Amino acid sequence: MAAATIEEYIESLSGEAQRVVREFADFIGEYYPQLRGIISFSMPMWLAGKKLREGYVAISAASRHFSIHFSDEAFVWKLGNRLPRCPTGKRCVNIRYGDDASFEIVKESLAAFFPGQKKG
Repeated sequence: MAAATIEEYIESLSGEAQRVVREFADFIGEYYPQLRGIISFSMPMWLAGKKLREGYVAISAASRHFSIHFSDEAFVWKLGNRLPRCPTGKRCVNIRYGDDASFEIVKESLAAFFPGQKKG
């Protein structure tokens, strides 16, 4: 059965996948509490507005990496240039588990993706 909430999604994971997704969810909750968290396309997603087209960021876990998804392909392309160890896909950056430096760069990039919305 698919997760209905972000917490259910996190609880369905184990090991490093669970740690990374929980860390990202906690980061969003602390610094971007105005973003609305939902499950969409079977992954945790945070919306800047009421609709996907207003901007979103999401995370999904795979066996060897996790992906951070953005609503803006151009933003992903620019971010990918800063992360040579991380391949990009359609609107996402793929980060291998254990690559904490790249994960931090992606989290820091959210201030540029959601300008004027970061708390603290």
